[in-house]
Amino acid sequence: MRIEKWVQDSAGRLDAVVLLDAREEPSTVQVLEFVDCQAGIEKIWLLGRATLKREENRVLVRTCVLPAMELPQLEGRTAEYRLKQPTDAQIEQQLQALAQTRMETSEDDKPARAGDLATLDFDAELEDGTRFSGSMGRDGRYHLAVGEELPEGVWQAVVGKKAGDGFQCRVQLPYTYEDKRAAGKNAVYTGWVKKIVHQRMPELNDTFAQSFGQENMSALRAIIRDSFLEQEAGEARRIISQRMLHALSDETIVELPQLAVELEAEYQWRQLENRLEKSGISLESHLRRLHKTREKLDASIRVHAAEDMKLRAVFLAVARQEGLTVSDAETEAAARAATRGLAGAQIDRMQLRQRLCVEKGMRYVTERMALKPAKMSIT
Repeated sequence: MRIEKWVQDSAGRLDAVVLLDAREEPSTVQVLEFVDCQAGIEKIWLLGRATLKREENRVLVRTCVLPAMELPQLEGRTAEYRLKQPTDAQIEQQLQALAQTRMETSEDDKPARAGDLATLDFDAELEDGTRFSGSMGRDGRYHLAVGEELPEGVWQAVVGKKAGDGFQCRVQLPYTYEDKRAAGKNAVYTGWVKKIVHQRMPELNDTFAQSFGQENMSALRAIIRDSFLEQEAGEARRIISQRMLHALSDETIVELPQLAVELEAEYQWRQLENRLEKSGISLESHLRRLHKTREKLDASIRVHAAEDMKLRAVFLAVARQEGLTVSDAETEAAARAATRGLAGAQIDRMQLRQRLCVEKGMRYVTERMALKPAKMSIT
């Protein structure tokens, strides 16, 4: 491959003609990667997606270049975020979660209680005799609790039984049952209990606190409170940083290439249609659910496309201004991570490199923000 023609116009559009060698049959991804590489050599920053059209031994590529813009002040942006002390209920909830990790277990001949672990064999069938997915269990270990693998009526039938006891029950399977043939239908379970492991929550006392390296429960509660505040502060900083990044984008005046917005809107339409197809939902059903016409949805998608492209353009401009580039090694590492476990998958490195540059631009600005907690309110 080689570039036969490379033309930029005043509207920010870039047209490239890629001449193919004899018998060369590159994929779309390979052509885009070649054009992206050529743009880097030419010190051109590309913006957005691209269209390709094959004409004999030529590929016509149309995309956009990053427009010139004057960025707002990047340094010294400040903001406050608010934190609240965790409530007693929140600390207690975390203590209960810690207690789950110190659960005391025992085996004896006492009947099963809710919360115990039971080893069961069972068979099940619908009332008409039909077997279904999950209708047989052998040596399965089940937690006798709401929300676990067994239907609620089954584990409730096991409560009160001892090891060696049999059980039988009739239950209605949930409408969300994985085997759609059985969802919402009645099933009869027959089985026996092979083993019961009783579980008991430890007492929340100083001995419990010492198992976590703390002197007493007061110290453990203080650690939990500090951890809660640290997590809340991290989330608050993340949210406020995102708001400030969007604010910087809003402050920037830039005339986006119309082609870039159109191509992004087309891409978002394709993504939506693919998701609907995989979910087995028609576009008409989706529109009815949104209470929108196709025209209104198209207008909404175009607005989002313009917002997305402006955000991308602004932080690509930050990267350009500050000399932040993405190396081939960084791009390759990101491509490997994106396609890990997907045999034969290819990735558009033109888009990948832009995304990595945008992330570097955002990180540059975020690192220069002064974020501090406001005076804490106590509940």
